[in-house]
Amino acid sequence: MKTVNFQFRVVPAGTGSAVWDDPHPDHVIERFMPRTRQHGPMIGVLHLGAARPTPGVLQNVVVHIGEDVRAGRYGDFSFVVTSEDGATRNVISDIAASQDLAIFITSTPANLGNAELAGALTTKERETMSLVLQAGGTVTAGEFAEQLDVEQTTAGNRLVALHKKGFLQRVSRPHPSGDQFIDPRSVRLSD
Repeated sequence: MKTVNFQFRVVPAGTGSAVWDDPHPDHVIERFMPRTRQHGPMIGVLHLGAARPTPGVLQNVVVHIGEDVRAGRYGDFSFVVTSEDGATRNVISDIAASQDLAIFITSTPANLGNAELAGALTTKERETMSLVLQAGGTVTAGEFAEQLDVEQTTAGNRLVALHKKGFLQRVSRPHPSGDQFIDPRSVRLSD
């Protein structure tokens, strides 16, 4: 299997446990994804740490980035939000579900493998994500079809739907190998 190189960008929102209330949080978005958005597969982490963002900041940062991801403005991009505060993680999860945004949520960037899926996902989509992760985090439609004992087209449709939503990354490969679908929670950092 060919190695896929991901860019990994962590953008800290601030330090300490202060309330994060910024009337113009656009500077965080610009640091997160500058206007020159040319890149290969990428995982972007908005690291809130112990900061507790106000609803306005969440609207202007989390929703804005999530909508850009959904619209494909960042290309092959997975959005992760980390927060040490459980209540903040719950609010972000609720926002992701209500706005249909693909966000992975965890307590720390070092805990990416255990990130929770946040967004409007059906039971079958959650099952698909779980099966992809159990299979090592990378599958082709053919491999997934074998795992489920279904037609390759059916398996491919499930994977493509999750890619379009922003939960799986897709790496194009020529036939007969087939495209790879990667759960970003399975990406391992190297030195």
